[in-house]
Amino acid sequence: MINPAALVLTSFSLSTDAFAAALARGSAAPKVKVLDALRIGAVFGLSEGVMCLLGWSFAIALGGIVAAVDHWVALILLSVIGGRMIREGLSAPDEARPARRHTALGTVMTAIGTSIDSAAVGIALALAGGTAWAALAIGLASFAMSSAGYYAGPHIGARLGRHAELAGGAILILIGVSIFISHVMAG
Repeated sequence: MINPAALVLTSFSLSTDAFAAALARGSAAPKVKVLDALRIGAVFGLSEGVMCLLGWSFAIALGGIVAAVDHWVALILLSVIGGRMIREGLSAPDEARPARRHTALGTVMTAIGTSIDSAAVGIALALAGGTAWAALAIGLASFAMSSAGYYAGPHIGARLGRHAELAGGAILILIGVSIFISHVMAG
């Protein structure tokens, strides 16, 4: 069973890339309305939640096959995702910024791109004993963070997004290490 604190940290860590993307999208707008921010948040939150649920379902279906190495899988997946987030957070601002043209399709594609890691975390959560409800927590955190990011975009700009992504990546790696240590010590 996953620790509730670890689930909260995982949820908000996963939402940092959605936050950063929404912040960057919002920073290109001269003015953002609350309804626009909520709509952007819904797209990102739904994408994160569904992808996590898909990953969790995959792990449950194949649980017997991978039970012997679940702690390794969780460690590797979360470390790779966290490392990628850190690498992206350290990349040059021009590389990290999305195109200036913002369409509905572009928002959906950005949301899907930032939620790929959520599927991998869904796998890790299932292997750590988490329930499908974890996907709801992850989706809600992403909804809240990306709504806030998009709304704050014109005021803050993309600079804070890079720092949030760095912290999120580090937290995911630490959670992977924690899962690994708890499984090795228990088994």
